[in-house]
Amino acid sequence: MRTMHRIAALSLAFVLAVAVLTSAQTAYVLRVDEEIRRGTVSYLGQGLRAAADGGADVVIVVLSTPGGELDAAVAARDVLFDSAVPTVAYVNREALSAGALLAITCHRIYFAPGGVLGAATPVYLEGDTMREAPEKVISAMRALFASTAEARGREPTVAEAMVDRDVEIPSLVAAGKLLTLSAGDAAAQGYSDGDAATLSALLAQLDLASAQLVRYDRRFLDSLVAFLTSSLGAALLITFGVLGLLTEMLVPGFGISGVIGLVCLGLFFWSHGLVGMAGWESITYLLGGIIAVLLEIFVFTAVDFGITGLAGLFLIGLGFYSAMVGPFTSREHALQAIGLVAAGLIVSLSVSLVLLAKLPKTRLRLGGVILSSAVSGRAFDRDDTDPQAASSVGKRGVAVTDLHPVGIGLFDGRRMDVISEGGHVSRGALIEIVEETGYRKVVRRTEEEER
Repeated sequence: MRTMHRIAALSLAFVLAVAVLTSAQTAYVLRVDEEIRRGTVSYLGQGLRAAADGGADVVIVVLSTPGGELDAAVAARDVLFDSAVPTVAYVNREALSAGALLAITCHRIYFAPGGVLGAATPVYLEGDTMREAPEKVISAMRALFASTAEARGREPTVAEAMVDRDVEIPSLVAAGKLLTLSAGDAAAQGYSDGDAATLSALLAQLDLASAQLVRYDRRFLDSLVAFLTSSLGAALLITFGVLGLLTEMLVPGFGISGVIGLVCLGLFFWSHGLVGMAGWESITYLLGGIIAVLLEIFVFTAVDFGITGLAGLFLIGLGFYSAMVGPFTSREHALQAIGLVAAGLIVSLSVSLVLLAKLPKTRLRLGGVILSSAVSGRAFDRDDTDPQAASSVGKRGVAVTDLHPVGIGLFDGRRMDVISEGGHVSRGALIEIVEETGYRKVVRRTEEEER
């Protein structure tokens, strides 16, 4: 009998322990205590996903920020709207400008002592002077703030007054002034759910006094995304991405340059897509540009770079540019993006042409002879010193490699570097030498092959 009682007691204890464990409450804490940039979007997105996967009851976003980039703030707003876990903004000192947008996006807002919220009119830095954004930008942000506040059940006019100094609210803000709310004013206008001196006090007000606090710190991924989406990171990815692909297109075979190019392009669009900048239109521009360049190199032109190639480069540049700017990007930043894209394309083109001109004179050869036809129109043969190679016009052979339009042909058992006059020729095709100038041998498909 005693044994039965012991078993029952142990079973009851086990059930109670399981119930306690399964009912344990968890609150994730994310901190935005610096300027809001594209890395902030990645940080918030990763943190909210971790909170959802961890079964969190609430996510507390601690705000102590003077603002930041508008495009990043809008992307962060979208991330907060998509959160599967209820969000609480904790205004610790200040949530100004872009920070105010994040605060009013959260389901609830609490203030620390001395906290302020508002002053969100868009401004741009021109040289050393801070100027307000054009009217159309202010109007768009005013509507964005109003719709966000309305979606969370708050008075939209108050949010509009934070953005547009022409909005007047009697006894709160006069025309010509921007609205900044103290904790008391915010409570009176329905923009505060209470005050809390500490996170513990805040949890008590949320009926989560016993909840476990999980502080989600910035990860390496967030720092990586912040760097890759910075001006320097984007410039490096554009330069090495385009350089790698151009070198791969002009040199027979697939090697390390192609891998580097694809990795750089992948990192560029992955990082910019992660922060809500790059969309399908950017990738479409890039793919269209690459196809145009391929057509130029392999089909339309043998040694000259024509209009199709230029159009392809323009589309590639447009793909990069559209992934770097958004609807609220300042004129200064847009011009900077144009400069970065142009510089990346120019540098990559210049370096690829220099490599094609110089590599035949060095020992840096991987998998075959590298040609400089795109630069000088000359091809270098491995047996250039052979006197029997003086006259090769009319000889027929087979393409040992794909001609891009340059490659290697086999004639009477000898391998020669050749150029196709008609663009791309597939490996194994029958070819004939139709022109020879010094070491330059131009070939075309034989009539038998064309039929």
